[in-house]
Amino acid sequence: MKVFVLICAFISWCDGARILGIIPMPSFSHQIPFRPIWRELSLRGHQVTVLTTDPMRDPQLTNLTEIDLGFSYEVLKKHGFPDFAADDSLSFRQIGKKFALMINELSAGQLSSPQVKQLIGDESIEFDLLVVEAQIPIYMGFAWRFNCPSVGIASLDANLNFHDSIGNPTHPVLNPDPNLPIVDPDNMTFKERLASFLYIYIYKYLTYNKYYPLEDGRFKKFFGDDAPTLLEVQNNISFVMVSTNPIFHSTRAANPNTIFIGNGLHIGPPKPLPTDLQEYLDSSKNGVIYFSLGSNVKGHLLNDTIKRNILQAFSELPYNVLMKMDTDLKDVPKNVKIQKWLPQQDVLRHPNIKLFISQGGLQSLQESITNGIPLVGIPFFGDQISNVYRMVKKGYGVRVDKNEITKENFKQAILEVLNNPRYREKAKEMGELLHDEPMTSLEKAVWWIEYVIRHKGAKHLRSPAVDMPAWKYYMLDVIGSVLGALFIVLFLSYKILKCVISKLLFGKPKAKKD
Repeated sequence: MKVFVLICAFISWCDGARILGIIPMPSFSHQIPFRPIWRELSLRGHQVTVLTTDPMRDPQLTNLTEIDLGFSYEVLKKHGFPDFAADDSLSFRQIGKKFALMINELSAGQLSSPQVKQLIGDESIEFDLLVVEAQIPIYMGFAWRFNCPSVGIASLDANLNFHDSIGNPTHPVLNPDPNLPIVDPDNMTFKERLASFLYIYIYKYLTYNKYYPLEDGRFKKFFGDDAPTLLEVQNNISFVMVSTNPIFHSTRAANPNTIFIGNGLHIGPPKPLPTDLQEYLDSSKNGVIYFSLGSNVKGHLLNDTIKRNILQAFSELPYNVLMKMDTDLKDVPKNVKIQKWLPQQDVLRHPNIKLFISQGGLQSLQESITNGIPLVGIPFFGDQISNVYRMVKKGYGVRVDKNEITKENFKQAILEVLNNPRYREKAKEMGELLHDEPMTSLEKAVWWIEYVIRHKGAKHLRSPAVDMPAWKYYMLDVIGSVLGALFIVLFLSYKILKCVISKLLFGKPKAKKD
């Protein structure tokens, strides 16, 4: 028996890999989707090191080492995020510039932190795989530093340049950027199609001609002067895993090294609610309206008038209201219970929840339809806007503009969803579609991560489009040759026809006199 145990321990040790995970974005909604992956990989015997702004600190996960980057939230606070992202007075370009400055300072602070510098500089540290958020390219440098394959992972859709690195085509009409406020992606207006076209090609021009050359300098600063270009490192990525799903996003053509994990990766098993919360929900015989604007949208983004209108609308409804709000509110009605934090997944599982009022974040939508709960969406910025528009089109919720909330229209939107059974029926239908899959998103993600470890990458799945110059990818030489040949044929035909017509009309020309 002792020999058997030792053999099993040795086999387990041999099978375990050293995995580095990096999720640099200081946002709980970016961190929580990947916690199940780190947990599962560590429980399967892999040695997992994660750079995260929100450590789990679970003592039972002995194979998991977390490097705390929680100080990064101060960078967001300094730059005023998400306030500037929700500021309607700023143009798309102005918001983009502010976001770029914030990300540069964020990555510089994280890469300069003592623990991360030690990780980069210690030659004795080795990793077999890098799993990195497919958002900020400079973190791909860890794949070059440790000479290991890499997997990009996204809590939403991956940035366009990561799709380029996998060889996935991006069509301005079929795949508009989620940050563009498009009402109906399946029936875009001319203005929306033009905006999408300009956005994608301006984004590509600025990314590859301005951003990456600047990042190469920062890449060498943190990883050494002998580092290659950042784009070369990024283009060696093995897989990209994206949290997209046709319920919430446009379908897209994708290569086999694109893995879709948008079926509620973060949704875990039920947990008991706190006693006071359980009693409140149980005692609400008419049902409960749940209000939460997520982890990034803070209460101060709603002005006092709008907050008052929301509370007044709640006071006139025959339902109790459970409200997640991080700021103090005045004149709170008796039927409203406010808390600064709530276990959202388990709240939505309670049978007395009748409606979810949400900012339209992807994870909130996934959790809502998982439990067959219809929605009222109040989008603020980013993909929330396109998410809510698509929610309205799918028919499991209605939209209210954050700047135009009155007591009357807010109350009307709530009653429309609560009194019309088609919204709840559609939410249940969407939930069934979301979870009707051969394997869960977690099982899929872990299987493909271990696939990359087993084969030391996935070069056999690499698209030749990644290495093609633009003129070859778009067949500009072929198109030019065809157009050139066509021009020659038309030109010769014109000359011949002109000559024939000239002879028919004017006969043989007379000889000129000396």
